[in-house]
Amino acid sequence: MSTAYPTVGVASGLPRYSYLLRLLHWVIAVLLITALIGGMTLGTLGYERLVELVGVEMAGYAYMGHKTLGITILGLMVLRLLVRVSQGTPEYAIDLSRAQHFFAGLVHFLLYVLVIAMPIIGWLATAAAGNPVNFGTYELPGFIGQDPELSKTLFQAHTVVALCIIALIVIHVAAAFYHARVRRDWVTTRISLFN
Repeated sequence: MSTAYPTVGVASGLPRYSYLLRLLHWVIAVLLITALIGGMTLGTLGYERLVELVGVEMAGYAYMGHKTLGITILGLMVLRLLVRVSQGTPEYAIDLSRAQHFFAGLVHFLLYVLVIAMPIIGWLATAAAGNPVNFGTYELPGFIGQDPELSKTLFQAHTVVALCIIALIVIHVAAAFYHARVRRDWVTTRISLFN
């Protein structure tokens, strides 16, 4: 692969992920950021404070919405993983250093693992707390029995994983900005939705 940067005129012919994978990437990104903001808000306020602010019914909807987002993200991530494994990964438009390849691969791997793990941990934490695991108005099986101590530990893990994901997102976005605006090397074209 050449180290010369492709010009704008050939950008449409560069190696890219399939449209399905690009669409999944951006849909999951929006849902994930929404879930992280919502989760941090719920965690910071706590149930009692949220009830004071918006009432019992709206607090219930907020928690139901967060759980529904988590389950949706989990399902889309499993689909994305299956499609990516079946389709493979496109080449880069230019040669990247071994270190860049390694760190890009590591960040992507950790994002996949943690974004799949986070809703699973939240699911189990909710069940262990004795609360319903909601997908919209449907109640899903909890898989484990009520255990307040385990629930506390799992919710703490859920928060730690969320913070790790936020850190990885910052690194991921910074790298994308570097390639798109500083080097202008078309690396981000592999996953961009429209160009």
